[in-house]
Amino acid sequence: MGETTLTLELNVDDINLILEALGERPFKSVYGLVSRLQSQAQSQLQPEAPPAPTSRAEPDANAAAVSEVTPAREWS
Repeated sequence: MGETTLTLELNVDDINLILEALGERPFKSVYGLVSRLQSQAQSQLQPEAPPAPTSRAEPDANAAAVSEVTPAREWS
């Protein structure tokens, strides 16, 4: 019989309380569980990546204006 997986919804305070309680147990008996809890929590707390820029057929009009008024510098 395979191991059953559960999905729980807990707030950050609940998770911190669970981790605190697990910290009272011998490390060798809880390190795997602590690691899995932290890993899953971190993946959910990381901000979402910004959407990838979409390609445009025409260049940005402001970018063209900036390149026209910004002279190239020559370094000697």
